[in-house]
Amino acid sequence: MIAIPVKTNKENPAVTTLFGKAKWFAFIDGDKVTIEKNELQSGRAVVEDFVARGVTKIVFSHMGGNPFMLLQKAKIECFHSGEERILLNDVIEKLQNNQLIKVDGINMANFVEQGNMHNGGGNHHHDHNHDHGHQHNH
Repeated sequence: MIAIPVKTNKENPAVTTLFGKAKWFAFIDGDKVTIEKNELQSGRAVVEDFVARGVTKIVFSHMGGNPFMLLQKAKIECFHSGEERILLNDVIEKLQNNQLIKVDGINMANFVEQGNMHNGGGNHHHDHNHDHGHQHNH
């Protein structure tokens, strides 16, 4: 099963930049897509829920280091949806066609927030020793 954090529970929603505090998660099981409200308030709780559900892959836009490490420990594969806004159907298609970057312990610094400084508001800067020159305005 695949889990993807999304912005709304409408058909074909956009992937959200939130992870643990995402309002909704899309679950893809074969050809069946369901969108469920996320009542959990932390990345740790979300990962524990995914393990209990049998999630094997997740796609994310932004994620903190702690949930990422928990996902790695749980052997759940992580894929980056990219920096651009993307709709659920498009991200599922890209995943099926192996067009998303798999995030692991080697390349995680490029895709995962370091430390606990992400407060969900304002502009923040990534310092991963390379310049990818963009800001996020939440």
